[in-house]
Amino acid sequence: MAQALGEDLLSELQDDSSSLGSDSELSGPSPYRQADRYGFIGGNSGELRLCQPSADLIRQREMKWVEMTLHWEKTMSRRYKKVKIQCRKGIPSALRARCWPLLCGARMCQKNNPGTYQELAAAPGDPQWMETIGRDLHRQFPLHEMFVSPQGHGQQGLLQVLKAYTLYRPEQGYCQAQGPVAAVLLMHLPPE
Repeated sequence: MAQALGEDLLSELQDDSSSLGSDSELSGPSPYRQADRYGFIGGNSGELRLCQPSADLIRQREMKWVEMTLHWEKTMSRRYKKVKIQCRKGIPSALRARCWPLLCGARMCQKNNPGTYQELAAAPGDPQWMETIGRDLHRQFPLHEMFVSPQGHGQQGLLQVLKAYTLYRPEQGYCQAQGPVAAVLLMHLPPE
């Protein structure tokens, strides 16, 4: 059934690819209005979870991550290999917003540069980049509930993040590959 729905959706999108991100996906038949557990509209919300770890195992992993993040500097200096092993097992969905900034060093950057993102977000963007970014916004995960509406928090947050990056690194500017990366991060983290 999931394959049939996917084929129906694919043929519908091929018939009218200009409607991506419009309300047509939301006002279509019932399967297209439902979002799966990741927020994608028309996804298979009744998917089988054969490989899903037990609730107890998920809770154990969450507790390990909570403990590691409470003492992050100590954990990274003394138990780096444990962090690496835990990352390979997967970061629990509930803790990704807490763990990802620590793992990539964003927390330290925020600490060393307080207010930088707010300044960049408030500043006017380069018109060349703003036009290009504006043309690409609707293409970033058009079937995800967060990015369906042009005036919604997903597309507006993505616009602010991409604009801020072009101001922060003007020599690099903007390219289309930045959009999907920033969009996935926005699904789990605040814009800053």
